[in-house]
Amino acid sequence: HLVGVVGEEFLGRVDRVLRLVPRLRQLLPLLGLTFTLGAVRLCCFVVLITLGSECSYAASPQCFVLQPPGQVLPGVKKIAILDFKDRYGSALDEHYAASASFSHHLTQALFDKARGITDVKTALFFKKEGRTYLSGARTDIYTLIGREELDHIVKEQKLGASGLVDETQAASIGKLLGADAILVGDIMLSARGVQSTGSDYDPYEKRTVSVSCFTRTAIATVNMKVISVTTGAILCTKTAQTTAEDKKCGSDLPKVETALSLVDRCLVSAADELASAIAPRFVENKNNLRAIDAKAYKEMGKKAREDAEDGKLDEAYAGYAAIIKDDPYNDAVIFNMGVLNEVVGNYQDAQECYQKAVGIRPNGDYSKALDRCRKMNEYSPSLVESGVSIDKHTFDGPDAEMASATERARLRGDDSERIPLYASADQGSPVVVKVPGGVELEVVERSGDWLRVKTFDGKVAFLRKEDVR
Repeated sequence: HLVGVVGEEFLGRVDRVLRLVPRLRQLLPLLGLTFTLGAVRLCCFVVLITLGSECSYAASPQCFVLQPPGQVLPGVKKIAILDFKDRYGSALDEHYAASASFSHHLTQALFDKARGITDVKTALFFKKEGRTYLSGARTDIYTLIGREELDHIVKEQKLGASGLVDETQAASIGKLLGADAILVGDIMLSARGVQSTGSDYDPYEKRTVSVSCFTRTAIATVNMKVISVTTGAILCTKTAQTTAEDKKCGSDLPKVETALSLVDRCLVSAADELASAIAPRFVENKNNLRAIDAKAYKEMGKKAREDAEDGKLDEAYAGYAAIIKDDPYNDAVIFNMGVLNEVVGNYQDAQECYQKAVGIRPNGDYSKALDRCRKMNEYSPSLVESGVSIDKHTFDGPDAEMASATERARLRGDDSERIPLYASADQGSPVVVKVPGGVELEVVERSGDWLRVKTFDGKVAFLRKEDVR
């Protein structure tokens, strides 16, 4: 697959680049390399194999999808973040205001409308701006109490000499602020430095020499509790432990990152992790569209995949739907239609597609996608309650019917066999279609030794009971 899909396309691009940059012929001899197009192509292919996943093509379509939070907080819309208690470790400036810094980072994380969307790799050394196809999706689902208002209440009530309050006071402060929940917790920080010996190339002596190295590491452990203002009950607990490290050797020793800078990096990561415990987050789509193996539809499948990679999702979906009309039991096509539905936020349609694909051919990737969509569908009502409504996307072009079923029957055998479905409850009647063994079909009605079933393309036919597992 890597050779056929990635290698051919990548090496073709290498050829074009080399022909456009003839000066590279002058550079290669300076590096001790002999220029031949075949040699360069071979080297590029070896790099592809060696780097593996780093050089493999990105998931298609390349975009970000929404991930539900670790814990849903029903009825919570307005929250206040109290300063987390500092519990200092070693090698840190005691005057460093970790609690205030973390509160700021957590506030920023919860305020971010597109938290998680970053630049994405498009090739070995290239990136592009990340994007999402989810219209109406966002990650800032809470109203946050302002810092000034919070400090005013804490000072007015004379709670906590240092501006910090304990958990028993959190609910009363929340009521005064009109919040639904209060976030409290503590922070444990530590940093250490380790000296070592490394090696470096000395361009003056033209040899490898021994040099001194220094590695500084910071660790942050942040414990968070979400407390209901109404009941005082703990709605959610979460611990985030993050690490940041920097190493410098030789002449770069003075440039080693400071402990406080590393700690701040840890706190930023911890804030993002804890925000994900109670709020949704965008994550990069990891679903690759499946290759279409059937020769009759290989080119159509390739074109649909290319459209998806170019962001032409409607065209891609129409291409797959056209295949489904002729080949309604193609599990790869149905899975791909599920992927496209998922990336645009049609989670119910995506779940039905994945269910169909699993019914035709049990597969680990299919099952994972199905479980993920089920979780998103379970979370959707809470998302709407938070004021976030993902717009339904209507694909242009023909659509394959993906109806869910209450009762299903799995055919005997495997996908190498074909089980006939008849026009009536009689083996002498015409065969409507032949279905791969192992497929699940919706049962419309049971009658004696026959089952009236519905196929994936909406046809109703009759199946012998003896052909059911």
